[in-house]
Amino acid sequence: MKIVVVGASGYIGKPLYILAKEKFDAYGTSRAGVQGLIPLSLDVPDEFNYDLIHYSDVVLVAAAISAPDVCSREHDRAWAVNVTGTSSFIYKVISKGAKVIFFSSDAVYGERVDEFDETAICNPSGDYAVMKHEVENRFIGNPGFKSIRLSYVFSTEDKFTKYLHGCARSGEEAGIFHPFYRAVVHRDDVVQGAIALAQRWGEFPQSVINFGGPDVIARIQFAQLLKDRLLPALRFKQIEPESDFFANRPRVIQMKSPLLASLLGHAAHSLHEAAQLESGI
Repeated sequence: MKIVVVGASGYIGKPLYILAKEKFDAYGTSRAGVQGLIPLSLDVPDEFNYDLIHYSDVVLVAAAISAPDVCSREHDRAWAVNVTGTSSFIYKVISKGAKVIFFSSDAVYGERVDEFDETAICNPSGDYAVMKHEVENRFIGNPGFKSIRLSYVFSTEDKFTKYLHGCARSGEEAGIFHPFYRAVVHRDDVVQGAIALAQRWGEFPQSVINFGGPDVIARIQFAQLLKDRLLPALRFKQIEPESDFFANRPRVIQMKSPLLASLLGHAAHSLHEAAQLESGI
């Protein structure tokens, strides 16, 4: 089995590619195709050399235009990449006899104040979620396709944590939107869980697997925990979101991930545990 990581220079794709190379024959793609990566632009998927894909390979599709506001503001461009091009790429990969793990989002479920798992009906919230759900709908039920639905993926390199770190360093008081709740998951758990799914594909007949942490946490709690564990100089205040902020993303997603622990061989890390790991303590 060979592992192919699409988006191997990205926030999730890069550590995914590093771990894949440690365990398997693996290669990665990126839009620019630099640093030993193979060029692949999902807006022009026909230009990719599909002779590189072989029967029994597992292709992890971690590339997308993922900013919800960009997907709304530049809808046609985002649709061309996230739906049209991505679907064409997945179709060609599966037709070669390879398997696809598609990185989706918990936003496909829509706003949920009650706990739910993978059996919940989807009600996508925002254009980004609609795009992810559209790709899922085209392939769910195909034995060569599985979808990982990610909650917010934490590490010291995630966008929100970098914002908090920058505020702590500069002395600026961070403004934090509330209410805004997610089942924050550690990036290491995402990477290890995805590789485990590639290895143990046949043990998981489910087409969809949720990847979220054990606790649903508000951004305010998130900031306080990072202040306690990583950023003692951080100051922050609760602020009201802009009027269109929640047009593109749900306020609350009470997602549970009962299958993730089976993939990892242990419970997913809480944000507190993940912060300890990130701090090296």
